[in-house]
Amino acid sequence: MDKNNKKSKIMLIIILVALIIIIIALSYAAFSFSRIGSENVITLGTLELTLNEGNTINLEDTYPLTDSEGLALSGYDFTLENTGTAAVDYVIYLDNVAIESPDVKLDDMYLKYSFDKNASTGTAEYLETLGEDGSRILDQGTLNSGEENSYVLRVWPTIEVDGDFGGQVWKGKLRITGDQVR
Repeated sequence: MDKNNKKSKIMLIIILVALIIIIIALSYAAFSFSRIGSENVITLGTLELTLNEGNTINLEDTYPLTDSEGLALSGYDFTLENTGTAAVDYVIYLDNVAIESPDVKLDDMYLKYSFDKNASTGTAEYLETLGEDGSRILDQGTLNSGEENSYVLRVWPTIEVDGDFGGQVWKGKLRITGDQVR
């Protein structure tokens, strides 16, 4: 009887270990789901903002440009649309993306940008004029239900700054926040 009791305890321990492994595996699978896509949607109650992305913002293997050359770039185009039923206050930020080693990040002082909104054309400005990374506001306002704004962002290394920035890389991403208007 002692052998049967010992076998039962061993079997119980094996079942518990197997159950713990299954629970951990299912938990990992549930929390690690990811999807790559070109459309990001932010939904807040009845509010929905849709960002349809174009090209990625990546300055790699590029060369210094004059303002007229930079303004002629096709740029990064996207649309911000309110497909919900409520008006929304929004803010669009331009954030830096970390550069992986062995690449070296191109300093913002060597970059210019222009930002077109709907029918208005942006001018060439230094990226530094937007402020510090994390708080660079490109646009802000209110979108009513059914309204949309179209944008084109151009970023280029400027020919106007002295310095050797060959072989360096700059990457950025757009971040949008929204609050339903009460």
